[in-house]
Amino acid sequence: MKVQANSQMRVLSRWALVLLLSCCLAAGKPSSAPPTAQLSPSGNAAGEAKIHTRTDLVLVPVVVRGKHGKHIPDLSKEAFRLEENGKEQALTLFEEVQPRSDEAPAPSPDRGFSNLPFDSSQKLQLTVLVLDLLNTSPLQRADGKDLLVKFLAKGLARNEPVSLLCITAKGLQLVHPFSTDSAVLIDALNKVPPGAERIMPRRDAVASTLTQLTEIAQAYVGIPGRKSLILAAGDLPDPQSEPGIYTNAHSARDAFQEVWKTLAAANLSVYPVGLAIGALDPSYTRQHLRISSSQASLRGFAYATGGNLCLEANDLMDCLAEAVEDSRSYYMLGFAVQPDDRKPGWRDLKVKVSAEHARVRARDGFYYEEPAPPGPETARHAEVEALASPLAISAVPMFVRVLPPAAKANAPSLLGAKKAVEFMLTIPLNSIKLDPSSANPLDLEVGAIAITKDPREVAEFLHPVHGNPNPELLRKLSREGIQLREKLDLLPGSYEVRCMVRDNNTTLIGTVVFPVEIH
Repeated sequence: MKVQANSQMRVLSRWALVLLLSCCLAAGKPSSAPPTAQLSPSGNAAGEAKIHTRTDLVLVPVVVRGKHGKHIPDLSKEAFRLEENGKEQALTLFEEVQPRSDEAPAPSPDRGFSNLPFDSSQKLQLTVLVLDLLNTSPLQRADGKDLLVKFLAKGLARNEPVSLLCITAKGLQLVHPFSTDSAVLIDALNKVPPGAERIMPRRDAVASTLTQLTEIAQAYVGIPGRKSLILAAGDLPDPQSEPGIYTNAHSARDAFQEVWKTLAAANLSVYPVGLAIGALDPSYTRQHLRISSSQASLRGFAYATGGNLCLEANDLMDCLAEAVEDSRSYYMLGFAVQPDDRKPGWRDLKVKVSAEHARVRARDGFYYEEPAPPGPETARHAEVEALASPLAISAVPMFVRVLPPAAKANAPSLLGAKKAVEFMLTIPLNSIKLDPSSANPLDLEVGAIAITKDPREVAEFLHPVHGNPNPELLRKLSREGIQLREKLDLLPGSYEVRCMVRDNNTTLIGTVVFPVEIH
């Protein structure tokens, strides 16, 4: 379903070959295996250290507003009733989240580049703005830009991080990473070209849009807390309203539900902005049906993720301001899926609150499934997709610090010679899972690629990191993280380096993207 830019495919073709060779080598003799980083000494860590185990905890962010639209604070756990498929669930987690104080946070240690937008010790309250340049006309895109600029110009809450993304025919585009400076964000948004009329068939455009929304969810799944995603979208047909758009309406609904599931798992609440449809297709005479179809589709995203549909005809700016506030003041509820209730499928959720004039907003369901270990082909595909994304994937939080070049006395620098770029990759121990049933409870795959501005891939490495650390080493790793010194040999020039860590015990992936200049 994913539509990749040709440049991305060219860049990652070598990486896919590296992954394939790595898998083949792993199946051969031990002497033929790729370089391996062992964490030792080994010991009976499984019985003595704290090991992560799988839990089926479902998190449900709940927004509770009073008569005048303000957050109702200080509600007790007993004030909430959460039902799954009509059956009340016992809350095993309950927390109220409030905006951070206006005091400047204490400076955190500089750990280099990371796939977490800010210090993970703070409560992150994030807003993601997404402009649809695929399912819209140039006029709609200009309208969407103007709306988002107007929203940003009204001023954001203090210390409110916002990022800018675009859905395009060539894949997801990162316009600007998280920033609290609205002027910088407005400048970046104004520089986005509106583009030409869409030439992609509607069916293909929808498939690409769903893939890119999934990519956004995967990027932010490792960041705790509720996040608001404001989506300035155009013509996104609903499978039930326009079944003729799809080859198989039933599979199309499944595709939509799959995206809802991924967004909900990342606690990304979607606030679609329904841009005016306009005359995208002159042969389509019943425009009001098309508008209704698109609104139904966008409403599905809002309800499934706990967001709200914002229409231009309504108080649009108030709706967008509310979207930001919803992820600043809310309650986080959690309940455990019972061991005897593991049937996969969509489950309805309903939250009730015992408070006067309470207005509740929460997602209306979630999809439960037993995680299954992917096959080698699926694993390789996931790694290639992660490295193709312009976003840092946060499912495995990690940090990368570029190390200063080593001083070599009396060693003249040769013109045009490659230079070693060394960096320290740090993976917090609580970012990954240890499997006590395995001979190597710690089982990671670590790699990186360097890309030129062309873009071309010019260097890469990929190797496993595994071991059975004893309690003493585990305590050290808990304090300092898993630290790996890596390097790439590069010619003078400008590069983008993408590092990847895959936790084989959970199949989760983390990536960090950072620039490198070689002089």
